[in-house]
Amino acid sequence: MGGSSKKRGGQRGEGDGENPAAEGGSALPMANVVRLMRRVLPSNVKIAETAKQLTHDCAVEFVGFVGGEASERARSEHRRTVAPEDFTWSCQSLGFDSYVQPMETYLRGYREYDIARGRSSRGARPPAPPAMASFLPPGQPVTVTEEELEFLRSVVPPPPEGY
Repeated sequence: MGGSSKKRGGQRGEGDGENPAAEGGSALPMANVVRLMRRVLPSNVKIAETAKQLTHDCAVEFVGFVGGEASERARSEHRRTVAPEDFTWSCQSLGFDSYVQPMETYLRGYREYDIARGRSSRGARPPAPPAMASFLPPGQPVTVTEEELEFLRSVVPPPPEGY
């Protein structure tokens, strides 16, 4: 009652068209953005609320921009599922070329890890591209270069304590 702002995840007046996350219903949690900001800034730096909000809004716009382009590509190819390759294509076509290689490296490492563990995020996995289908014989350990491992460590958070 009384319109608690905590349930909506923000301040009053979000429905005024200023906040894209409030309109689309797919919100990027502010806490995640702030956590990433704190990870890259020195520990003694304070972050103003307006800086947090601006960074959050920019992140939501960027994700929506790149995701919309990836979705359009999938739709133009008459597919209902947006694939990771659509996002890398989208970044490249929008001029974010420096993002493509890290995304491909992460995706390759993720797929190698997933295959090595014998897991799948869904019930049926589409067949691997030809280059990936033969790289890992059953029972072989996954090999990742130091550069790939360093990148994976930078984007994958460590497991919680006591894990």
